[in-house]
Amino acid sequence: LYRILRDYLSKDVNRLQIDDSEAYSKAIELVKSLAPSCKSRIQFYSNEIPLFESYNVDLQLEKALKKKVWLDCGAYLVFDQTEALAVIDVNTGKFTGSINLEDTVFQTNMMAAVEIAKQIRLRNLGGIIIVDFIDMVSDEERAKVIAKLNSELQRDKTKINILGFTSLGLLEITRKKVKQSLREILQVECESCDGVGYIASIDSFAQKAIRSVQQIANNTKAEALLLGVNPQIASILIGPGGANLDKTERMLNKTIYVKGQESLQLDQVRLLASGTKAEIEILSLPVKEGEIVDLKITENHIANPEDGISRIEGYVVNVEDAGAFVGKT
Repeated sequence: LYRILRDYLSKDVNRLQIDDSEAYSKAIELVKSLAPSCKSRIQFYSNEIPLFESYNVDLQLEKALKKKVWLDCGAYLVFDQTEALAVIDVNTGKFTGSINLEDTVFQTNMMAAVEIAKQIRLRNLGGIIIVDFIDMVSDEERAKVIAKLNSELQRDKTKINILGFTSLGLLEITRKKVKQSLREILQVECESCDGVGYIASIDSFAQKAIRSVQQIANNTKAEALLLGVNPQIASILIGPGGANLDKTERMLNKTIYVKGQESLQLDQVRLLASGTKAEIEILSLPVKEGEIVDLKITENHIANPEDGISRIEGYVVNVEDAGAFVGKT
C-alpha cells in the first residue's frame, strides 16, 4: 500500500478508490505523512457493484495474462516471457487495411505500439524487451513507430529506454525491474507441463470467487446464502478460524455458509439456497449440534498448515491443530 501511494498518487491521478475499510484507513494515515494535500483524492468505494466489476478490472487482468492479445483492428500481439527477456511479436492477423500492403503494415505497427505500451505496464515486464514489429521498408516509418511508442510510454512510472532497431529489425527496450511481473504474482508454473504453460494460482481463483460471492449477494435480498465451491477454494474463503468468511459477511451484511463440492471447478461459485438465517443454517449443517462423528484428516489447511482439513457430505471442516494427523481419523 505504501509503494502504491508513493509511486502512483501523482498529479495526473484524480482519485484512488479503495473498497476495503482497513486498507482505506491505513491509506489515509499514510497520506497524512506523505502528501497531506492528496488526502481528498483517497476515496472509499462503497457501491453495491464490486470495484473490479465496475471498472472491468477482471477483464483487463485476464487479457494481460493471455499469450495472445487482439487489437480492435483485427491484428494481434503475441507475448513470450523467458528468464532472460520478454518478446512481443506483432502480426497483421485479420487486418487488411484499405490502401496497400505497406500502409497496412505501418498502420498495424502504429496501433500495436499503443497496446504494447499498455501491456508492458499491466504485465510489469522488466529487463530486456524485444519487439518484433512487422517489417517496414522506410526509416521514416520506423521513426514514427518509435515516436508513437515513446509517447505512450511517458505514462510509465518505471525507468524505461528505447534503444532502437537492430540490424535484424527488432526493437530493443530496457525497463527497470522493480518487482514481480503480473504473471509471477497471479500464476504458478503448471506441474503437468513442467513449466511450459501457466495456470491461475489458487489465490487468484479464490479472489475471483470472492468477487463472484459479492455479485450473488448483491442480486438477492435474502438474509443468508448457502454457496457451493470447490473444496480448495472453500478452505481459503473460510480462512483460519473462519476469519476470512467473517470479514466477507461484514462487508456484505449477510450470513454466508460455504459448502465444498468436488464436482465444481476452481472458478465456479454456485448459489445452493437463500433465505433466512435459521432456514439456511438447518440446510447447511451435515450433522446435528452435539453429535460426535469420526473425521479423517485429508490434508493441511492451505493458509494455516498447522490446521487439518476434513470433509463430511461435501462440507469442508477445518480442524484446529490437526495438521500433524493427515491421513488419520
